Amino acid sequence: MNNQSAVAETRRCLANIERFDGEVNAFISVLSDSALAEAERADAEFCRGDGRGLLAGVPISVKDCIDVAGVRCTNGTRFFEDYVPQKDALIVDRLRRAGAVIIGKTNLHEFAYGSTTQNPHYGSTRNPWDLERIPSGSSGGAGASVAAEMCVGAVGSDTGGSVRTPAALNGVTGLRPSMGSVPMTGSFTRVCPAIDTVGPLGRNVGIVARMFAVMAGYDDEDIYSVRHTWPDFLSRMSGDLAGVRIGFPRRFFLENLEPGVGEALEQAAAQLVGLGAELVEIELPGADTAHQSVMPMVWADVYEYHRERAEQSPDLFGEDVLARILLGRDVSGRDYAAALRARERWNRVLERAMEEVDVILTPTSPVTAPLIRDSADMLSITHHITRFTYLFSWAGMPGLSLPCGFTTAGMPIGMLLNSRPFEEGLLMQIGAAYQRDSDWHQRRPVLLTSAT
Repeated sequence: MNNQSAVAETRRCLANIERFDGEVNAFISVLSDSALAEAERADAEFCRGDGRGLLAGVPISVKDCIDVAGVRCTNGTRFFEDYVPQKDALIVDRLRRAGAVIIGKTNLHEFAYGSTTQNPHYGSTRNPWDLERIPSGSSGGAGASVAAEMCVGAVGSDTGGSVRTPAALNGVTGLRPSMGSVPMTGSFTRVCPAIDTVGPLGRNVGIVARMFAVMAGYDDEDIYSVRHTWPDFLSRMSGDLAGVRIGFPRRFFLENLEPGVGEALEQAAAQLVGLGAELVEIELPGADTAHQSVMPMVWADVYEYHRERAEQSPDLFGEDVLARILLGRDVSGRDYAAALRARERWNRVLERAMEEVDVILTPTSPVTAPLIRDSADMLSITHHITRFTYLFSWAGMPGLSLPCGFTTAGMPIGMLLNSRPFEEGLLMQIGAAYQRDSDWHQRRPVLLTSAT
């Protein structure tokens, strides 16, 4: 924890929760007593010379669809309002072993199935940069908790963008890892198993990289887990960008954007070139239709998983999530097969592109955080916010979202770096170089600056 004690840092985060969470509503459960006890142990271990874990004394929040032993895990729904797991999810256990302090469980869109985090059961989460705006989702509480400095790092989940878009819309850094790199054991993320994963968020690339290094690794209990050994990417994050080829698709990805988003991305691209990278303009044919062509696969998977709940207790769902679940009721086997073939065609487009470049740069989202009053149509807002992120989920590619600017309204803009599977280290190297040369990630919401 730099030069600050774990107890002092944990108290700072808890004070921010006390001060701001009444308005932001990032947390469903706050673990004040146990967090301080963990911080005290971390300081004691450090004094004895034992506290050398990658996350020693770092306060971290955990999305409330991931098990923390002895703490209610609601999944943002009434169906699980009384569920208390008896053991930590594997990733939580790994975080604790690395010295992390678990500070609380964060709010989410019900069953992690929406991008607004307007939750009718546990209250809506608000964006710390503007309390009249949404924080995106489904890991909206995770993104907001980092932005409001209620923690240093956060664990979220991501199917179509639920780590990356909350990172972008809350002005923080977030990683969707490669499919299969982080075990899902003990995580109730059940949207589309073929692309569901969990990932870290933080104020900067450094904390995200350390969290990923701790969380990643094979687990035989997770049927989607992949055996892979990463190089020591933490020691390479100080490297330059000489020889890195960055693909820059303008068609579709730089069209129909909120004013300011495209300009921020162009500036970020130029900055990366100035740091030694080579910018290569590429085409990704079919990007404008791939999202909708493959979505029946998600709708069918979600409906199958929730079918009994939707048929027997529909009144327990929020209206928006129930409506989205029911989209899968009439998806036929033929529709599902067509979606699988569409996914294969799109993934081949990305594979061909990645033969020419090392990473692909796009906006994380075409818009910054929408106003709450304009977000009643969850289906439409979710489709729009995740218009770019879903496209890389289909291929199981890792994606790193970084702050890269602000609109004239003062809302953060995110850029997305996407690489081949299991090349998270390259993303971290590029992101670290960019953040050494920029200060967007150091900006703080008015909520915080007006209170100090």
